[in-house]
Amino acid sequence: MSISLTVSEVRQALQQAAGRQPTGDGAPSTALLGTMFHRVISDLLREDSGNNLESTVRDLEPDLAEWQRVLVEHTYDHLLGPLLTNQSGALRDYGTQVMDLWTAVQDAVRWLAEVWWQITDKGTRVVNQSEWFRVERPVVLDLHQPHWTEPVVLLGQTDAVLRIPGEDRWCVLEWKLGQTSPLLDHGQACLYHLMLTGNNPSRNSSALAVVSFHPQRHESLFSSPEIVAAQSALMDLIGRIAGVLPPATGVLPPANAAAAVAPVVSAKAVVSPPASVVTAGNKKVGTTLDRAAHSDRAAATSGKDSGPSEEWLREMRDRMLRVLRKFGVPCRESKPPVTGPAFVRFSLFPEGGIRQKKVLNGAPELHLHLGLPAEPVMTVVDGSIAIDLPNPNRESVAFSELLSHLPTVDDLFGCSKVPVGLDLNRHWVWCDLAGSESPHMLVIGTPGSGKSQWLRSAVASLMKTNTPATLQLLLIDPKQNAFTFASNSPFLRQPIVVPGSGQDVSEILEELTVEMDGRYTMLAETQSQSLTDHIRKTRDSVPRIICVCDEYADLLEACEKSERQAIEKQLRRISAKGRAAGIHLILATQQPRATVVTPAIRAMLPAKVALRVSDARESRIALEESGAERLLGNGDLLFKSIGTKRLQAAWLPEEEEHLLSETQAAIRNLRRDPAAE
Repeated sequence: MSISLTVSEVRQALQQAAGRQPTGDGAPSTALLGTMFHRVISDLLREDSGNNLESTVRDLEPDLAEWQRVLVEHTYDHLLGPLLTNQSGALRDYGTQVMDLWTAVQDAVRWLAEVWWQITDKGTRVVNQSEWFRVERPVVLDLHQPHWTEPVVLLGQTDAVLRIPGEDRWCVLEWKLGQTSPLLDHGQACLYHLMLTGNNPSRNSSALAVVSFHPQRHESLFSSPEIVAAQSALMDLIGRIAGVLPPATGVLPPANAAAAVAPVVSAKAVVSPPASVVTAGNKKVGTTLDRAAHSDRAAATSGKDSGPSEEWLREMRDRMLRVLRKFGVPCRESKPPVTGPAFVRFSLFPEGGIRQKKVLNGAPELHLHLGLPAEPVMTVVDGSIAIDLPNPNRESVAFSELLSHLPTVDDLFGCSKVPVGLDLNRHWVWCDLAGSESPHMLVIGTPGSGKSQWLRSAVASLMKTNTPATLQLLLIDPKQNAFTFASNSPFLRQPIVVPGSGQDVSEILEELTVEMDGRYTMLAETQSQSLTDHIRKTRDSVPRIICVCDEYADLLEACEKSERQAIEKQLRRISAKGRAAGIHLILATQQPRATVVTPAIRAMLPAKVALRVSDARESRIALEESGAERLLGNGDLLFKSIGTKRLQAAWLPEEEEHLLSETQAAIRNLRRDPAAE
């Protein structure tokens, strides 16, 4: 039995061992911009992308300067521009960082054009891009030391692998945007050196390059002596993390482990390749971190059903492997299954050079031959293919289970975090509306998906973590049944809005934009960048305003065309400027049609919560990817902000509404009577 570790886990342990380390000389970036950068470069290098490098320059004259100019324009028009448009609300306060991203993208594109110019012999030779670039490919290595108690399988996924023109060798490229940690980059370089040379001393003449953008391009070569000198300490660190050292040495990595693994690195503007990729043998693998997570889950579910039996897990794994092998997609298990409230995640790795896309296309066969209620959700996670099957002993997550995890009430700043759901490791995932990446939210889901329950839990959580001095709720409820528990809440900015009952929604939203403009004047007076900044300077609490609208499609359908246009206009204004003023939108609909969830709506609401929908088309309309049509309902959801996560939402049963009633009563008793002043 081998132990499985990922490159990310080793890098994280290295970072923890190193403590706070100096960063490089680049400008800071954000996770969202880093994700955009990776996505743009990956799309240029993917052979199955309609916007890749080869197809863009194929019909151009052999002129490097022209290639670079056309590629830069093409990249903005078809790749980066649409991403920036979709995230315009989240990026409004990050103009400098966005410009740095654009500088980095231009530099990367010009550099790739130079590489392709060399590969094609200055544009005179037709070649297949897939023969030269491999994007986001899994890399696996079996490791063993004489004193280890078990072997270790190291799993990673490179950003890109480039075949060097004129040589039968490969260069690993890791794309880094903005400030990076040279120490951690060197540690990661050592990991990939181990994996790409197969830990073979005869191949230690190879080197590895890290391409970073600050935003200008820097190519750092980690030479063979530098890497080899650190490998002994790196192997010891891997052994300690995996827990395979003898008992006398199986302790946490010492604080100086990072210094041993990552000595001083000399950067040189050279790119030189390591040897070819090595794959692991056919072994079952397990991970120390997975075992620890399993213990945490066991503690968290005491008193509940313990989940599916070991027999069921083995049977489903074996059946899956047989089905895939039968249809020409042999795989092996790469990690032990992980059980969440709604589903069990199996992790597989393709064998015999099978491409991951072929495995992902096996969902219909698994649906049929395993007798599943729907096609399983299949994604690539941490270098493995994750296949989610319904938990036969599915658990619900009541709102009361969330209470102990709620942030502490802050009477000055309040709380802007919304609980999205529980992940596989039973950790709560939050959406911080005050953050730049997710200031507004879109929630979709058909009847029975748990959409209304998600909204109720989100509103209830905000009420439990704020006071009326830090939060005002503007609730719009076309069906008059989503927020009945909050009808007398002191958090309401005004009574719950019911369209068609004499309340003009467009006028109410216009009043909200007037409030927003007034707050911008207030921020200017104190020279503050945001509501949080203003409160920090003045020490005066100003309530954050959150507008929650259930059944947004019904709201639009009940309006005349002129009022609908007025509503959409006000929503656009709030989405564009609301975050800094502390005004946020959460719009929900059970009808994610293209006429409702328009491109403008998607751009306005960067955080998406997708519960089960009717078909893949609706999923793509909201998330720009399929998958939500395969969810199980009753709170099973996909959360898309930076990347996409599958979570289980909490629900607020009627018997738990007393928890909120007690809070409301206590708040009302604490409110001062204006007549007494």
